[in-house]
Amino acid sequence: MRDCTEYQLVPVYQEFLADTLTPVTVFERLCGPDEPGFLLESVPVTGDVGRYSYIGHRPTPLFLPAGDPLAALRSLAAQRVAPMPGLPPFVGGAVGYLGWETARHFERLPEADGPAPGLPEAAFLTVQDLAIFDHATRRLILVTVHRPAVESYQDALDRISSMREKITSPAEHRPVVSLCGTDGDLLDGWQSNVTQDEFEARVERAREYIAAGDAFQIVLSQRFTKPLAAQPLDLYRHLRAINPSPYMYHLSLGGGRHVVGCSPELLVKATGRRVETRPLAGTRARGKDVDTDLALEQELLADEKECAEHVMLVDLGRHDLGRVAVPGSVRVEKLMEIERFSHVMHISSTVAGELTDEANGLDALRSTFPAGTLSGAPKIRAMEIIAELEPERRGVYGGALGFVGYDGATDLAIALRTIVVADGKVHVQSGAGVVADSDATAEYRETLHKARAMFTAVRQAEAVI
Repeated sequence: MRDCTEYQLVPVYQEFLADTLTPVTVFERLCGPDEPGFLLESVPVTGDVGRYSYIGHRPTPLFLPAGDPLAALRSLAAQRVAPMPGLPPFVGGAVGYLGWETARHFERLPEADGPAPGLPEAAFLTVQDLAIFDHATRRLILVTVHRPAVESYQDALDRISSMREKITSPAEHRPVVSLCGTDGDLLDGWQSNVTQDEFEARVERAREYIAAGDAFQIVLSQRFTKPLAAQPLDLYRHLRAINPSPYMYHLSLGGGRHVVGCSPELLVKATGRRVETRPLAGTRARGKDVDTDLALEQELLADEKECAEHVMLVDLGRHDLGRVAVPGSVRVEKLMEIERFSHVMHISSTVAGELTDEANGLDALRSTFPAGTLSGAPKIRAMEIIAELEPERRGVYGGALGFVGYDGATDLAIALRTIVVADGKVHVQSGAGVVADSDATAEYRETLHKARAMFTAVRQAEAVI
């Protein structure tokens, strides 16, 4: 081991051939059914498997003080970590989420009256031990963060040995996962927190605000709830199969509380001095065949309403990054490209810049949170109107979920296409962007289109045999 005494944290790792293992099986062996843990995966829009999958071993809850949930993350991300060229971008730190209402700590905002599903406003797990799949080399990297000031090098090696022993132990029998169970009305058994008439009335009220000049766009959502008759991990397995996405996650907080999702949209990513955000806005359902799908793509790109909405949110992303970036460095790297997912397609753009010397990834998170694609524009006024029109707090929905490394690396997705499990119930939430010429019924239907993959995942998970 090289001399790393100048560093507070030193990644120690071993690599193994992993051609007979999967991220899900390793997650099962390292994390009990209701123990704190996480699995983070990625599938790029091209359809190829993302290079790394991360499984946390024995993570512990991070205490988030009242007032500023980022304070604890700032301390965590300010440590001196020994550089290890060749390791994945995340080798330890915090994994978790900031819920929608966290924004009230950053801006002066009203609070919604009703409760959110039974999870904290924000929650993160700190992780010292990780199993990381490198899908490019088909190797499993077992990493532990060694703290030279408080433990021996052998302690770090012992933790790696413990992970390896668990991973190579005989697996328990798992039920066969059925791909049936999608016949009939996917909404059977679900209860929304708003009727269709009420939702459409809120759309009309939002249009009145827009006509009065209060906002250009307001994103309204509804939440569906039902008793859960499936294991949360099975929800994740089905959702990742139905809707593979750039950000896939199963976060277990313990106590029957889980967050499962396949988000298509990056909120903010900071690596070194580079920072980026990637707004998705403008939606169509997928076509039944290639020709229909291409026709819908052309229809979407020709839709003045959808394109104007997207450009507005690209400008908002530029403004958000401009608050923490070197003047003149913010640029639109990709503009109005189509990204396809299982049930919908979106217009996507990428905005990037260079962080100032005084700013870091958490400053960028604060500047971009929450995403304009989930609030509308201007962001603060749109959020004030959302608090008035939506009957309950959003909770995880529309917030951010991902990791903050000990070295300050930051990568968080918007909490979209996300299933929340708490108190024996499962919750699904989706929204639509209201603009001046919105059709209320069409916006209602868009929320159903966006939730379809999650409804299907729940239906299939409950059909496990």
